[in-house]
Formats: sequence, C-alpha cells, structure tokens
Amino acid sequence: MSQANLAKSSELKTNNSKFAVRSYDSFSKWMHWTMAIIIIYATLAGYSMLLVMDKPKLFHTLSIINMSVATVAAVLLLFRWVWSFFRVEPELPDTIPTVQKKIAKLAHSVIYLIMLVVFVSGFLMLTHSYELFGLFTIPNPISNPEINQFFFMVHRVSCALLAGLIVLHIFAALKHHFVNKNNVLKSMVS
Repeated sequence: MSQANLAKSSELKTNNSKFAVRSYDSFSKWMHWTMAIIIIYATLAGYSMLLVMDKPKLFHTLSIINMSVATVAAVLLLFRWVWSFFRVEPELPDTIPTVQKKIAKLAHSVIYLIMLVVFVSGFLMLTHSYELFGLFTIPNPISNPEINQFFFMVHRVSCALLAGLIVLHIFAALKHHFVNKNNVLKSMVS
C-alpha cells in the first residue's frame, strides 16, 4: 500500500464521522412512524372500549377495528424486526456515554419484546373468531375461558408496560433533541 493510500485509510478510520450514516433509511422511518401511529391508536381504542362496554354494538365495532389493526401491526412488527438485522443504523453521538448507548439498545429490544407480548396475548385472549376488516374470519386458537382470561390479564399488563416504555422513549428522544442538542431525534425524522 502506498504512503498516500495508507494516509487516506488512516483518515477514514480516524475521521469516519464524515462518512457515517446520519439518518435511518426511508423504510425504517416509515415502519417506525406507522407502528407509532398504530400503537397510539390501539392504546386509545383499547382503553376507550372500557367506556363503551354498555353499548354492545359500538363495543363490537371498536373491537373488530382494534383486532384488525393489531393483526396488521403484528405482521408489520415481524417485518420491522427482520429488517432491523439488515438496515444500517446511524451511530449514536460520541457525547453519549457507552453505558447509556447500551441501555438504549436494551430499551429498544424490550419495546420489541413487549409489542410481541401485546399482540400474541391479545390474540390468545379472544373467546371468539373475528373478521379481519370484514374480509375474512380469523378463528380464535383457544376456547378455554380460564386460559383466555389469563391472556387477557397478560395483555392488560403488557399494554400498560408498553405505554410506559413508549412515554420513556418519547421523553428520551425529546431530551436528546432539546437538552443534549444532538441528532438522535433527527435521525428518525429527517
């Protein structure tokens, strides 16, 4: 290797921020924000359903919409998880301590896991089949009231955990943007 090439190679290694990925790819951003909208909708719809339990027709309609949206979200979660192994992630700023970077990575993994638990428990708690957006019927896999009730409780707890984690996620993103003034939030929005 010539002296000039060696110098360029050394420059690339020491000044790699010049070539680093600064933003997530469009597909990752689309998946992130689509899932965010779905989860916010499902959370609001799920808790709103508790307020209309005395109105069976409205409750049934909201339930069908919620289950249909959640079914689509579960499939999107699978695609998002698989895509996470292939996408190139922007590096977190050097100003963020290593331990904080590891906590962020762990927090994202826990959010994925809790989303999975929410979707699976939501499906397993069903006592009857449902129409996916009125197109076709999806049968319930378990017709045992005790087991369905167990998964209902798992679903409620995991929904509350997910809501808490998402609030923390939002606060962390806002802290990075407004307090630390780094590009963490921008990497997912621009």
